[in-house]
Amino acid sequence: MRTSLLPVFFFSVFLAACDSQSIEEGSTTTSCENNSRCNYPNNDEIWLSNSDISPETPFTINLKLPSDAKNLSAKLEGVTMYMGFIPLQFKKSGQHWVADTMVGACSESVMTWKMTVTYINADDQPQTLFYYFDSLQSH
Repeated sequence: MRTSLLPVFFFSVFLAACDSQSIEEGSTTTSCENNSRCNYPNNDEIWLSNSDISPETPFTINLKLPSDAKNLSAKLEGVTMYMGFIPLQFKKSGQHWVADTMVGACSESVMTWKMTVTYINADDQPQTLFYYFDSLQSH
């Protein structure tokens, strides 16, 4: 007897897409309000081009790091609803870094996102920054 595993596959993908997961926090999280400019203890800064973020609408994330930062990588993950991750490509623009991106639509009217930024400092020590922002569905 041959049974199809296709329904099981789709059901498991659905569960994974809607799973609320706890995301590890590190010591470089600050107590900034979501969508606001964030200053970190080591003088790093993160801010959005616009504090009103809508799903599927392009926006820019700005990042100020030490001039000797290297091996920069960053990603976005859904907090309200886990939707996988979105890799970010930052490019140097004058004294700071910029990444153009957008986030996906979710069934929630307000979706919280977490950006994780990692880089290597002048002492060859890895640094990790966490930044949170919300996207709002427009109705």
